Amino acid sequence: MVVFQRYAHVYWIPLFPIGKTGATQCSNCKQVLQKKEFSENLKASYNNLKSGSKTPVWTFSGIALIALLITWGSVVGKQNDKKYAEFIENPMRGDIYEVKLANKHYTLFKVDKVVGDTVFLFMNEYETNKSRGLSELKRKGQKSFIQEHVPMLKADLKIRLEEGEIIRVERD
Repeated sequence: MVVFQRYAHVYWIPLFPIGKTGATQCSNCKQVLQKKEFSENLKASYNNLKSGSKTPVWTFSGIALIALLITWGSVVGKQNDKKYAEFIENPMRGDIYEVKLANKHYTLFKVDKVVGDTVFLFMNEYETNKSRGLSELKRKGQKSFIQEHVPMLKADLKIRLEEGEIIRVERD
């Protein structure tokens, strides 16, 4: 007499359940049959066993972790947007604006002075083709800024921020 053992395994990418499968193993010869090789009787037993096995709740923790990270990122992003809008509304000498240019390049503007609703900026003489290259431009210091004022209205700066041209504002 051949006795089969039935197994229902949960296959998952760590922390994400993606399904169940099964196999049988003969207790005598140790032959293993996969689901596609089951007889109708074994398929019925497998389906019965599969419907009775529950996926552990902890296997959904990856989905919860991703949802938490997305929520956290959204909250931090909104806080930064609010902070940058405040910095644009009330600019101060030394503020540095990370700017995305029309040709998909990036550069820096530095606030020199504010008179009424006009902000006088120094533009960086260098550009980079990637936003992460802005940190290198910052390391070059004051000497990389053209020492000629460019006037810009606060309203224009606000529009540039809203349109995504100003991507970040740093204040010392």
